[in-house]
Amino acid sequence: MEKRSDTYSLAYECCNSVFLEDGRFPTIEAIRDRIHVNSPAVIKRAMNDWTLHFVEKHRKKLENPNIPAVIVDASESLWNLALIEAKKGYEAKEKELSLRESEWKSHLKCLEQKLIENQQQRESEKDELNQALAEQIALVNGLVENLEVATQNFKETEFALAINRENLSRAEGALEEARKSHEIQAKEWSEKSEKDHLWHLKRIEEEKESAKNEQARIISNLNRSLETARLDQESLRARLTQIMNQVGDQLERQGKLEAEVDKLRAELSSTEKALLQEKERSVKLQALVKKQRRPAEKLTGERISL
Repeated sequence: MEKRSDTYSLAYECCNSVFLEDGRFPTIEAIRDRIHVNSPAVIKRAMNDWTLHFVEKHRKKLENPNIPAVIVDASESLWNLALIEAKKGYEAKEKELSLRESEWKSHLKCLEQKLIENQQQRESEKDELNQALAEQIALVNGLVENLEVATQNFKETEFALAINRENLSRAEGALEEARKSHEIQAKEWSEKSEKDHLWHLKRIEEEKESAKNEQARIISNLNRSLETARLDQESLRARLTQIMNQVGDQLERQGKLEAEVDKLRAELSSTEKALLQEKERSVKLQALVKKQRRPAEKLTGERISL
């Protein structure tokens, strides 16, 4: 399992703070100013991990609004496991490259040490040769032999030095190729993350527009229901007035009509109660619509700030 440094943990947590407080995605400068640590590579890696987690979390919810939360969470957990395995592969590759880089550096250091030792050996041999020349000036033949030996050693040292320089050049070339490969791979990951981010922003806009249209449809249906109830009430009131006029004109039918009037009054009372309940339900629905509008307006404000 990957070992996270304190700088990585601080940078990862700071991504949430920047997003919630500033209403925008975190940047290296914003995080560095908050945690007061100048480590762009670690901050960039924490930002990439946080962005992947943010995108995957919201993408699953937007793409599967009708799927139960348990299934979505299970799918998200499975995807996170796949990401962890992919990260392990990537980190293993990165660790391998780092190990190779360390081996090349160690090899270069050994070559430099050998070069220094060879130079010291050559200086030592020169000193010995000069001392031998001073001490055995009379022995010309011995001096010539020693000179030939010293010349041969010098040539061998030069040859070894040339080989070491060639190996050093090859090692530097291999190190440069490994660095370029790592930069290309990091660039590909960054471009993929940016494309996913733009796609999810588009999906959020589409969902907001759909919710707005649904709220407008509900409000229209409620208004039509209120208008129908009002017309029914006016019709009942007109009917009651007509009955009362007939009662005044036909006193002889008062006994029979009183029972009918009582019945109509009971119906009117029941209708008014039903209308009152309908009004209360309408008021509750209007309050619910207003409550639903507020999150939509809040999302619109967040989009504008983004």
